[in-house]
Amino acid sequence: MRLVVVGGVAAGTKAASRARRVAPELEITLYQEEPEVSISECGLPYFLSGTVSGRERLVARTPEEFARMDIEVRTRHRVERIDPASKGLLVRDLRSGETFEDSYDRLIVATGARAVVPPVEGTELEGVFTLRFLTDADRILRHLKERSPERAVVVGGGYIGLEASENFRKIGLEVTLVQSAEHVAPTHDPEFSEMVERELAKNGVEVNTGSAAEGFYGEAGRLRGVRLAGRCLDADLALVGAGIEPEVTLAQEAGAKIGRTGAIRVDRHMKTSLPDVWAAGDCVETTNLASGLPAWVPLGDTANQMGRVAGTNAATGRDELEFPGALATGIFRVFELPVAKTGLSEREARQAGFATVCATVESTSRAAYYPGTKKVTLKLVADGDGGTLLGAQAAGEGADRLVDVCATAIWGRLGVADLVNLDLAYAPPFGPALSPVIQAASVLSGRL
Repeated sequence: MRLVVVGGVAAGTKAASRARRVAPELEITLYQEEPEVSISECGLPYFLSGTVSGRERLVARTPEEFARMDIEVRTRHRVERIDPASKGLLVRDLRSGETFEDSYDRLIVATGARAVVPPVEGTELEGVFTLRFLTDADRILRHLKERSPERAVVVGGGYIGLEASENFRKIGLEVTLVQSAEHVAPTHDPEFSEMVERELAKNGVEVNTGSAAEGFYGEAGRLRGVRLAGRCLDADLALVGAGIEPEVTLAQEAGAKIGRTGAIRVDRHMKTSLPDVWAAGDCVETTNLASGLPAWVPLGDTANQMGRVAGTNAATGRDELEFPGALATGIFRVFELPVAKTGLSEREARQAGFATVCATVESTSRAAYYPGTKKVTLKLVADGDGGTLLGAQAAGEGADRLVDVCATAIWGRLGVADLVNLDLAYAPPFGPALSPVIQAASVLSGRL
């Protein structure tokens, strides 16, 4: 029995490893376009500033390590066609340019996501970059070393744009962040986005919201600036972090159904509409557990969890495991401000048709009298019709713990009334006597 996995990084490598554990006799081959099969993508912005030192620290596992598990990994190879009828593959060796045919009994598609590059002039100029893979970071670091840029423009105010802005500042660049939406961190409610914008400004990042990059201009093939509506920004380095989109071309051309979000539609067992083909990771559509609606959740931990399910089921040929959906729980840090979110924001909840009731509290990370205490803000979003918790957002020290509690509560279908009586750990060095979760739930309970 032969299993082929298309794509590595998180979902593909997890699927291959899991398949090997549950089916020791299985023949497994993994194809990956990049030189590295498994990297820690979330560490890339910190690699640029040297916060993470050493390229090898971002390589999670090498092809040699997979070979010791009897998994054949072929990097710099791209699968260009899937023929579901014959279970055939057309593969290109990106080093030689030659193509060859392969076959599978079962197939896992883990093609991930690709960076969105705006359709504007000048994106081919030297000094304009995206940041998705370790090879992208290599190119940026080479540019920093060889060209010694002084002014960077970051296009996009999502996770990558925010983290890159911080790390460019750490190495002394002048940084301007350009965001086409009204606020940065657009998946959060405005009050949290505004906290992020203040933290950026406090640390010397110029923020331009409501401004789209209309083009890049240069001289002798080298970047010199970014053009906005009615304004030009000088720049000798630009990072385009305007978002990502699921890479579904291979699966779509093979006839796989694509969901409402533009990602591959799968069932709870990670099966696609193609026979003996599963999919996992950033290329896949799932369900938002707070809204019940289709969702695209391109996060590393989610990709790993999907890969575990896909790898198990593809290896055994049975529907042994299910992936129930996700809450898109995430966190990022901008300088000294951690910001976390789970489930639905107030805006997202209203768009999903809920009659929302919200409560926001400002509390402290420790007992108010304890040295070193800092402010933390927590917002809870609930369904006004039933009191079900739909989402939470937090900013400040301890935001991760607060949102993790709320994510667990949403997962367990707890209502706001349940949160009021949670039994959580307390001591002055760790938080106030009543957790901000309990404080916010008490306020919310009264409003409900």
